[in-house]
Amino acid sequence: MSNTTYRNNGSFKYKHLSELQKDIEELRLDIKVSNNIDLFKKKIYIDNFTIPNSIASLPMEGGDSSKNGSPTELTYRKYERIARGGSGLIWLEAVSISKEGRSNDKQLWLTEENWTEFKKLNDLIKTSAKEEFGEDYKPITIIQLNHSGRYCKVNGKSSPIIATHKKLLDDRLGISEDHPVVTDDYLRSLEDDFLKSAKLAKKAGFDGVDIKACHGYLLSELLSAYEREGEYGGKFENRIKLLTNVIDKIRADIDCEGLLIGTRLNLYDAVPYPQGWGVSKSGGMDVDLQEPKALIKILEEKGVKLISLTMGNPYFVPHINKPYDIGNYTPDENAIISCNRLINEVGNIQKTFPNMNFVGVGYSWFRSLAPYVGAGSLENGLCNIVGFGREGIAYPDFAKDILNHGEMISNKACISCSKCSEMKSKIGTCGCVIRDNKVYLPIYKKM
Repeated sequence: MSNTTYRNNGSFKYKHLSELQKDIEELRLDIKVSNNIDLFKKKIYIDNFTIPNSIASLPMEGGDSSKNGSPTELTYRKYERIARGGSGLIWLEAVSISKEGRSNDKQLWLTEENWTEFKKLNDLIKTSAKEEFGEDYKPITIIQLNHSGRYCKVNGKSSPIIATHKKLLDDRLGISEDHPVVTDDYLRSLEDDFLKSAKLAKKAGFDGVDIKACHGYLLSELLSAYEREGEYGGKFENRIKLLTNVIDKIRADIDCEGLLIGTRLNLYDAVPYPQGWGVSKSGGMDVDLQEPKALIKILEEKGVKLISLTMGNPYFVPHINKPYDIGNYTPDENAIISCNRLINEVGNIQKTFPNMNFVGVGYSWFRSLAPYVGAGSLENGLCNIVGFGREGIAYPDFAKDILNHGEMISNKACISCSKCSEMKSKIGTCGCVIRDNKVYLPIYKKM
């Protein structure tokens, strides 16, 4: 972590690109900028799929489902706005594979009983995009399949399912030393739960599935289960086993034929070894990509061609994956340093695996200057697709403005205030309190 100061004293006050470029140069950062905004218009070809541009709307869990996990009007509204916003890749939020695996009672949950509601959601996305951009315009939809692990909640109460004890994270959640670690039998059973959900996703018409392994949820926690005994812990091959087995089962299943298989994957947990993944084993908090690269090589060999990369744990060190200016704690580094880590390390991976398609992250904080930073990443091979998370709920038509007008409008952009994260943490429901205030400010005030 770095406490390096920069000209804007911790908050975003850049008026012109030249000011940002000066800080990048003075701080010797790896962030690149470019005026070649047309780079976003490049199509991405993966197997039989064509992503119509190089912009992704990344997952922002809304916590707005019905009790049985079905989308509600808030869910439909959010994704219609994103669809009409122009992102070529629409990466939907976390959808639970089981009742006990939900992050809260309002998380989406795909089942045999409600898959037609998810089909309605996917159809709405596709139809809305065609209405906005023409009959030939087809965004690619990826649905994120997840088990929330230590962050499970049932009936409003924390109900952690942990793969291994991690003192720093246990203490944060009040998990006692004698809290049971989930069994190998339970983990093995999840392989079929993920497969069942993938089949339903294909049935509902989604183009692909994401086997989520990031941000401290169950599959992510297993990647750093160095201290776990048994079939899914200890050595590298065991820790990646659940993720790779799920991918193998989906790829081999005839009902999933033609489904694009991806993953949202943590590169770096920002939790010290031996309780963190992608962290130096020599002590400290330095990034070490040896194991993440080894896993990605295996995924490439298994035919995975699309990965959304990220870092951190939003329940523990949220600024690592979501750099911000204002929040309920003060980060130990300036936001531009957090952005630099995200952009640089994703670039490291993209250059190591040039035949794969990685979605970059860390751009929303740059507000109206984000198109220049994103174009710089595309121009310099730091990612093949530029991803925006918070921007999708704050400014759903940001992609359209980039593609059609070559810019993002400053008074429409996310301001990195973290109120969306605060809502997600406290009540599960999440939206933009600032830019979508008619809907979400009353919810925030009630909270």
